[in-house]
Amino acid sequence: MERQFSGQTQPIYHETYSRQQTTGNAGWNPIAATPDIDSPLSSPQRSRVSFAPLRSPTQDASGLDTPSSVGLGIGPIDHGAQFPGYHPVVSRDSFQQDSDSLPTTPSPPQANNWSKSTIAPRECALDGQDGAPYYYPSPYGGPSPPGGPGNPRFAQLTDSTGWKMIYGGWSMYILFSLGFAFAVGHHVFYNSLHGKPADDQIGMIRFGGLLSYAAKASLVAAVVFAYRQQIWVTVINNVLQLRTIDSLFAAVDEPQALWSWELFKKARIAVCLAVLAWLFPLTVILTPATLTVAPLTEVRDDRCHGVRTLNFDGEKKKNWRRVDRLNGYRGISLSLWNSTVPESMGLVDTPFNETFFDYWTGSSAPVELVTAQSALTGTVIPRRNVALEACGAGWNCSYEVSFMAPGYKCSELARGQKLDEDDLKRQGVPFNAGELAPNGDWAYIAETNVGEYFNEQVEVLPGGAPKMKPPYPKHLGALRTEPVLWVGYSTLTRPGRPPENRDAPGWNTDFEAVVFRCEHYLTNYTVRFNHTFSEQVTTVLRRDHLYPIINTTVVPGKNAKDGTKDNTTAVPESNYILPIDIETYRVTAAYHSLGQRMRAFINGKIRFSPYVQIETQASSTPLIDFETYLPSANLMSEMQHFYENITLSLLSNPQFVIVAWAAQPDRRSGISNDTVTADPALSYPCTKTRVANAYVYNRRDLWIAYAVAIGAGLFAVVLGSAALSQNNFHVRDVHVSSIVAATRAPCLEDLPWKASRWGEVPREILETKLGYGVVSESGPNGTPAAVASGMVSGMWMAGVGSPPLVVGGKVYYGFAPKEVLERTRVATFGPGKMRKRMSAFSFRTWEQSYGSGS
Repeated sequence: MERQFSGQTQPIYHETYSRQQTTGNAGWNPIAATPDIDSPLSSPQRSRVSFAPLRSPTQDASGLDTPSSVGLGIGPIDHGAQFPGYHPVVSRDSFQQDSDSLPTTPSPPQANNWSKSTIAPRECALDGQDGAPYYYPSPYGGPSPPGGPGNPRFAQLTDSTGWKMIYGGWSMYILFSLGFAFAVGHHVFYNSLHGKPADDQIGMIRFGGLLSYAAKASLVAAVVFAYRQQIWVTVINNVLQLRTIDSLFAAVDEPQALWSWELFKKARIAVCLAVLAWLFPLTVILTPATLTVAPLTEVRDDRCHGVRTLNFDGEKKKNWRRVDRLNGYRGISLSLWNSTVPESMGLVDTPFNETFFDYWTGSSAPVELVTAQSALTGTVIPRRNVALEACGAGWNCSYEVSFMAPGYKCSELARGQKLDEDDLKRQGVPFNAGELAPNGDWAYIAETNVGEYFNEQVEVLPGGAPKMKPPYPKHLGALRTEPVLWVGYSTLTRPGRPPENRDAPGWNTDFEAVVFRCEHYLTNYTVRFNHTFSEQVTTVLRRDHLYPIINTTVVPGKNAKDGTKDNTTAVPESNYILPIDIETYRVTAAYHSLGQRMRAFINGKIRFSPYVQIETQASSTPLIDFETYLPSANLMSEMQHFYENITLSLLSNPQFVIVAWAAQPDRRSGISNDTVTADPALSYPCTKTRVANAYVYNRRDLWIAYAVAIGAGLFAVVLGSAALSQNNFHVRDVHVSSIVAATRAPCLEDLPWKASRWGEVPREILETKLGYGVVSESGPNGTPAAVASGMVSGMWMAGVGSPPLVVGGKVYYGFAPKEVLERTRVATFGPGKMRKRMSAFSFRTWEQSYGSGS
């Protein structure tokens, strides 16, 4: 068909829908990519184009073509969106094609008639004019108008600002979310290592560094995305020197690009984002350092093997005639025995009676050894390899054990410079307390043998059998009493060295005499054993004194005269422990064996002045100060501990029949082997600890670093979203193609460029101020295209008169000098319509701000 317009006839080839659409006031998109005429979303029929031999605007006077500015796609102003009923026309050059002739003036379109394709039919010039294709821009950023091909529901969905924001900036939001997720993953990973043995330090720290790098890379990528959007907002809102624009585009790649005063003055937000991008790598340094390795004590509740306790009931069944071996080792009693029948080895199963019985004669050699070791060292003798057996290799452990054993219950009788000797004698003190300093010269007096068992009860044959014939004395071998410990000592009333003799100053005031007594009691102990490496530490947590081992009282000076050599008389006689009461006698004899060895060490005297005179084995024990030869200041308490150490030292020799398993106190332990130790029935509750290199995670430092990084990333995302909104929800980039599209305006050719094989730019050009916006090429009459089309403020309003006509020229969106952008603004929007700079946090689109003139 042909259409007559402006006196010229042009053929028109087009295809239309019969469907009617109403054009709305959809805003144009000044920063969208150039619509692709070959897009699969619009499939126009191939139009036939003819070109007239007239000189195009791109030809010079000689007829040669001058270079045309071809870019990557900014569409024309959508006058149809601003002025309803207007049919926009865009030259072929706007679609990256060069024209050979001026565009013709198209005929007005049919009202409310939209083309099926985004490409309107081409009008071919018959008289030297080149036709221009019609283009109907879509306010949705795609090539199709509203109501055209596509999903209407999708169009409605994408029409919301929130969806556009998400759709346009999805990569930025995902990158920020990934950065946050990697930070949380970094925390979870380090938290899982906290306190665990540092088995693979290098591998774990490397993996933590990888998570830190992933978090940093994701957050930096989100910041760079926001920065790129801010670049274009900055150049739209500001006129900058070209060197400043160079710095703006290179700031995240070249740190020296930040050294620009104009950049700091007019692009503070962009500079802030660039600085953030440079500072983010600090997270790779700071966050991995929050996982360190240090010696830590690992504590766990577990079960230990090889834990022993004391059970003196083991002596009840011990018969010295029977060799009872356990795991290949002989069981040992604490006592030595005599028998009333010589050569009684064959009478193993013969029951005791009035003429055949065993009676105590002394402490066994193993008891004497253990007692001596403990007394001389003042400690509890540990069992060999006890820590390894109980705790396991590489572990320390602790556990608590309760048992009944002998103990001394002590009470203080008197204290002071002068003691009431008569009162002390009435209380049974067997020595003269006046001999203690300061009244006397003695520093220590202990009487522990009053009522002691007499080893040679009667005349005996070799082997201990009495020489006399039965019947034997009634109290032969009877345990009549447990001797009381009567102890007096002098202690200093002040710190420092004591006076050396009676003539030294302070002798009468620096000493104080103390007298106390201790009785042998059956005691219920609760003891904590702590094994650290090869060292054993015992702590008596509780001691409950139950009752005296032999509940009798010695009558001093009264001979028994009962047919034995033991002249001890104690009352009541009914509480004597006789050999015929086999089990009770054996257990009491074990208590007596242990007490006797302790009493042997502390019995005696120490003279202090005028010279030191030692008459006791106590001087070899920690009870006596080796420097001054004075007893410990708190001797009564120390003596109780002294005996407790001896008692607990019995655990050092599992061959004693009184040593049993803590898990099964009725079961004698003996010297265990690997099979016995591994028996789960014999395991005992304990707390295991070990000191080893373990991971230490500093949560606070890691989250301080990540909180700053995530906060900065969130700040960048907000700025990026605002910039994306100002860019009409179109993602901008800094690709070469985008730069080419933004620099294709012909007015840039007027700058004083110089040929340079290295791409060097003259200084005067670097100092040229450029802005980004709408650039209209001059039409045939020398005016901008918008003016040539009659689009001057106030000349045409929506719904009044005829739509303006495009006479010639092109419309660009890109960089241009300030005066070119100003002329275009005035020609488009009229004088006085200054566009204010939008806030960095503004979510208004650039087209709204520009179009409204606000």
